[in-house]
Amino acid sequence: MTGQQLTELDSRATVSGHPTMVSWSRGKPRLYLADTDGPIDLAGLIGEEIRIDIQSGFRCQHCGDRADNSPCQECQSKPPFQQCVFTPGTSCEYQDCPFPSFKRRSCAHNFVVYLVAKDSVKAGITQADRAVSRWAEQGATHGMIVARTPNRRVAGTVEDALEAVVSTASTKEWYDPLDEPKHALMEAVDSCRDILTGPLKPFSTLPDNETTLEDRIVSLPVHFAGDDETVTTLPGLTVDEGLQSEVLGVRGQILAPEDAVVNFDHLKGKQVTVEAPAECLPAPEAAQ
Repeated sequence: MTGQQLTELDSRATVSGHPTMVSWSRGKPRLYLADTDGPIDLAGLIGEEIRIDIQSGFRCQHCGDRADNSPCQECQSKPPFQQCVFTPGTSCEYQDCPFPSFKRRSCAHNFVVYLVAKDSVKAGITQADRAVSRWAEQGATHGMIVARTPNRRVAGTVEDALEAVVSTASTKEWYDPLDEPKHALMEAVDSCRDILTGPLKPFSTLPDNETTLEDRIVSLPVHFAGDDETVTTLPGLTVDEGLQSEVLGVRGQILAPEDAVVNFDHLKGKQVTVEAPAECLPAPEAAQ
């Protein structure tokens, strides 16, 4: 074996773990595993050949403990897996919250209500300081804040009101983006103006001057070198399956190799083994 071949082999590594989430902090997608201290750099995998295998899960995506299901039974009884988190506008008992520590940590902060462009326009809520990261984690191409609120409950109330004119449901699959996402967002904003009136008007951030509206739209980072229409036809990799393929890109929680899509949102708690360039994987000591 030549020195060059040895170098090429040494430059690759393998890591195994149980996915918890793909985080898009500062525009870079990173896959976090319950079993490692460091993430997998998904953006660094683009253009690289990887091998990935999926096995049955044994860990809870939330607490990291071994479990038959994810989230485990204990975590299902607590936030963020409670209905008050999913539908705060109708289910939150803010003053008499049964989870005061979670409320202080995750609900009693400034929240924003937003519109994002994916295959269609949808509305959502998130903590104010996580807006752009949240949009990227959802796989959106563009986003815009339409309201600011003092807590999760009020944000949920505004979101519920907007549901009359824009969807609050969103696909978690790879999609074909809108041809004119900014135009679609601005059209949706016009509909939202009629809703953000009366008691909701104090929370609206929509400018009176519509000529400045487009300036408020944020374009999200793109880490994709393929064709969306082709990727939407690829099968999804699931348990007891594997592939060896070149990576075309990543969007939201989904990695897109040439032969199948790997939706980490659907694989939480399952065991994933990835062989890839070493510089994209956690250091060996971090993966213990």
